[in-house]
Amino acid sequence: METKPVNVAILSFAHFHAYSYARALKELPSARLSAVFDDDKERGFQAAKRYGVDFYEDYERLLKREDIEAVVIASENAKHARMTIAAAEAGKHVLVEKPMAISLKDADEMIRASRKAGVKLQVCYVMRYSRPAIIVKEILDRGTIGKLRAIVGTNRLRHFQGDWFVRPELSGGGAIMDHTVHLADLMRWYTGSEVETVYTEIGTNVDRSLRVEDCFLTLLDFRNGVKATIDGSWSRPESFYTWGDVTLEVLGSEGAVLLDAFRQVAYLCLSGEPKNPYQWHQWGCDVDKEMVRDFLSCIREDREPRATGYDGRQGTEITLASYESAKAGRPLKLPLV
Repeated sequence: METKPVNVAILSFAHFHAYSYARALKELPSARLSAVFDDDKERGFQAAKRYGVDFYEDYERLLKREDIEAVVIASENAKHARMTIAAAEAGKHVLVEKPMAISLKDADEMIRASRKAGVKLQVCYVMRYSRPAIIVKEILDRGTIGKLRAIVGTNRLRHFQGDWFVRPELSGGGAIMDHTVHLADLMRWYTGSEVETVYTEIGTNVDRSLRVEDCFLTLLDFRNGVKATIDGSWSRPESFYTWGDVTLEVLGSEGAVLLDAFRQVAYLCLSGEPKNPYQWHQWGCDVDKEMVRDFLSCIREDREPRATGYDGRQGTEITLASYESAKAGRPLKLPLV
């Protein structure tokens, strides 16, 4: 029996991941990409033309379309909350880019709005769909490496030279805001525990011209005793083999498992050659497509997403606590008051 495709709209192409989500929606038979909104008229018009869908300059008008069942929100971080709440109030299911919000108040309001409307709210924690990351979870669940003791993680990106990511009024912060949530979410997923204490140090910027931080180190104490670190930065050269890295050393009482989510080839990377013609191309699992596929399944099957609004909210809390810890120069206890 054929299943009717879910009609989906994308709200904003500000985040570069939006193009991958659009590709996934076009490729999946369970979805129909029907419309896009963008407050950057030229960017939105070009996206609509590229994917052969309707373009809207007003997302409130788009949300009035009864045929649209769900939206993917890939706007600047500061706009996630109002778009999510508006979509929920219009009865649309929501897949929102991470970090889901730049304040706990916004995150909580997004969750309340989606619950009140009875719609799904999923956060784009794509690493939960990475096959290597899933294998690590399976190893931990089987107890193969004994009792989990510690996790050492990195999430380092190519150097940012501009765009809204380095404008705090739109992004909410720099590398801490951009990088904390991916690893914090994997660590919560692996430990099955919440963070008790956060301590963060912000380093001297690699790029001194930025208004936001571009490197940091965070130490996390989980309630179940696991210790963890997050080393995040915008520090990779322009010729880096991919957009960034996600690595974890997961240490147990009986062994360890090492995760390197993207490095599947050897690659020569020279800082003096930003135009290096040799590019690395993804050949493993398509995490964006698998996440979008699962989001559509949640709608059809009426079940909870793998990464819920609450998961997004907890990642936001850890991120905000990192900023407060760095400012105070001491560890902070969670939950934040």
